Order: sequence, then structure tokens, then C-alpha cells
Amino acid sequence: MEQQGSILVIDDDMDFLTGMVVLLRGEGYTVFTAPDCAAAWDVLVEKKPEVLILDWNLPGSDGLSLLRQMRSSPDHKNRYTIMVTARSGREDLVRGIHEGADDYLTKPFDNAELIARIGVGFRTRKLEGELAEQIRKATVLEMAGTVAHEIGNPLAAAKLLQQRIASRIDPTNNPELAQELTALGAELHRIEGLVRKAQSLGRVHSKPYAADLQIIDIHEEPPHQ
Repeated sequence: MEQQGSILVIDDDMDFLTGMVVLLRGEGYTVFTAPDCAAAWDVLVEKKPEVLILDWNLPGSDGLSLLRQMRSSPDHKNRYTIMVTARSGREDLVRGIHEGADDYLTKPFDNAELIARIGVGFRTRKLEGELAEQIRKATVLEMAGTVAHEIGNPLAAAKLLQQRIASRIDPTNNPELAQELTALGAELHRIEGLVRKAQSLGRVHSKPYAADLQIIDIHEEPPHQ
């Protein structure tokens, strides 16, 4: 069966954990478990599960404490979390959502409903990721256009100045300076070409630059899909 994603189930009831492992693995998910908040945090850091099923009542720190810790962490604030608890009061639901839970289920719950809500969680995070990537690409394109526009005026002035100086130099009397001015003109022309490419970018295509750094490849438009 194709792997559907990773889930961390946090509960101090071993029978519940065993049942969730059997159920979720049967649906194709990679499943991790933790009996308390400290163990759960270790799994979060090491395994980076995409969805959490979190019990409210846990030994030591409760589930809400773990939620607050996650939401204040840049690395884990976006983990989709379904809180499960025997608490059925409306005020408890409101408090759980207010503290950062994305969804809320009251024990005992129907397994089919849990699977459906987990699917919603994965789809939600996927759509959020796609939206964030679209915003990032749009921002990059806007920045590229802005930089290219700002470079345009001083570049035009530099080209004009190079041409005026070159026209006043006698290559016979000063061949080295004439050669350097010609080289400068070639480089300014190359910069102009790069600026035009940056202005005409329609989509963002990145390439490796150094270590984990990616830069925009303005020489090649990505193929249309």
C-alpha cells in the first residue's frame, strides 16, 4: 500500500495506542506513538510527523501544554493537530480550538470519522503549502522586476558615460585604456541583457548555488507542463 503520510498519536492509554497503530497503518500511514508530552516532543523533533492525534489528559503536562509549545515553535507550529478527549462540553471544545487545535473529537469516536478528519488535515496542509509556494514565487517575480527596474536607469547612464569616454580616446595613443573601455562596454551590455531577462521572467525556476542555497535561473524558463 502506498504510504499516505506520517502521524503521531499521543496518549497514555496503551490499548488506545495499539488500536490506533493497527487502524492507521491499515490506511497506509506511517505511525509514531508517545505516552506523554516529553516523549511526543522528542518524536516531533526527530520524525517530524505531519499530523498529530493528541489526547487532552496526559501525565505531567497536558495536551494543551504541548499545543502551546508547538505553536510557539517555528519548526512545529504548523503541525495539523486533532485533539481527542473524553471532555464533551462546548467550553472544552472552544478552549481546545483556542489553544491551537485544528480539529476536535470526543472519545469514543467513530474510526471512519477519524480517518476522514485525518484526510482533511493532510489536504489542508498540502493546500497551505501550495499557496505559500505560489506567494513565494509571486514575491520573487515582483522583487526581480523591481530590482531590474531600479538597475535600468543607472545602467543606461553607465553605458552612455562609457560610450562618451570611449569616443574621446585615441586607440593609437592609449591602446590599453581603449581595450579596457571596450571590455567595460561588453560587460555593461551583458548586464543589460540580464536585466531584460529578469524583467521578462514569467515563472520562477531555481538552481543550486552554494550549500543549501537556491538562486533564480534567469537563463532558462521552466518547461510548460
